[in-house]
Amino acid sequence: MKRIEKSKAQKLIHKIENDQFDENDIDSLFMRLRAYSNKMPVFREIADFVAHNDQRDRGLANQSLETMYLRMKYFLEYNSPKKSLDISSFPLWIKRLMILQVSKCKEQDLKDKFNVTKQRLKSRIDNAFKEDRKNKKATLKNGKLSHQTLEAIQHIMSFLSGEAAFTQDELISELVKVIVSNKLSINQDLFLKQSDKITLCTLLLLHNATFDFKGHQHGYTQISTEKESISHNTKYVNADGDVVEHIETFGNLHVTGCVVLNNNGKDVTMGHCIMSTNLDAETWCVNELFHIEPVNDDLPNHMCKRLKLKGDLTISDCFRIEEISV
Repeated sequence: MKRIEKSKAQKLIHKIENDQFDENDIDSLFMRLRAYSNKMPVFREIADFVAHNDQRDRGLANQSLETMYLRMKYFLEYNSPKKSLDISSFPLWIKRLMILQVSKCKEQDLKDKFNVTKQRLKSRIDNAFKEDRKNKKATLKNGKLSHQTLEAIQHIMSFLSGEAAFTQDELISELVKVIVSNKLSINQDLFLKQSDKITLCTLLLLHNATFDFKGHQHGYTQISTEKESISHNTKYVNADGDVVEHIETFGNLHVTGCVVLNNNGKDVTMGHCIMSTNLDAETWCVNELFHIEPVNDDLPNHMCKRLKLKGDLTISDCFRIEEISV
């Protein structure tokens, strides 16, 4: 790392430790360290977003969206109509899905159940099926497959992972590791106190981003919450008619990835958590983003509190998410 680049990165770290930074400083820190973040996939994912934030066609988020897209495509074409997969010959995209699904498995589970590592199973799948790219088909080589490998394939194709591609804790941990590995000075206690603010800046990078994984349509990501709305001024009673306390929250902020599938000529949108955080929505969003309105047209007197995060967002002077004013 050049001395001048190291000096610039060091100044950014001190600004963060002293709580005198904004989202531009976080972007700059990721950019300064991007070339020196070997084997830190979560850190590199965010750094790449800073460098290429128009449209992504690779990386953890893109892979997570591609996996979800192909898994739901498989569900609609095979699981839902209960159509059996002919392992001897099938569409080429299913082979891609098999490889991606292996990545969603736990290493130890594959070892315990099938005596195989993730990398070894990927290699077996890759070598077992010949690819006909012209006709977009995958064909079983030699017409046979070991019983153990077949069982492993059946296992990986049987589930849809609900886990986030990465978490706030993973991001902050890798950020600190990259700083330490480049021999930059850091007061970890002071730095980690700013974890939530660093994460908030990161969320903005992922908001309204688009992804090209060669699907029916481009995928996209948005900042979301566990609940889009909660009841407002609603009284809850028990079986005896006594009012009982009922606490309802929006939950934490996270990044949702969405893919669009073609289901019998109709577009169907599916969402999945890409990045989870520890950020309480009501704490980290300005009041102006919350709206009191009817739940729907059929219940005009039943009011709810709704958080709207669809627009272009930025960070306010009080370090909260707000909508960019025109």
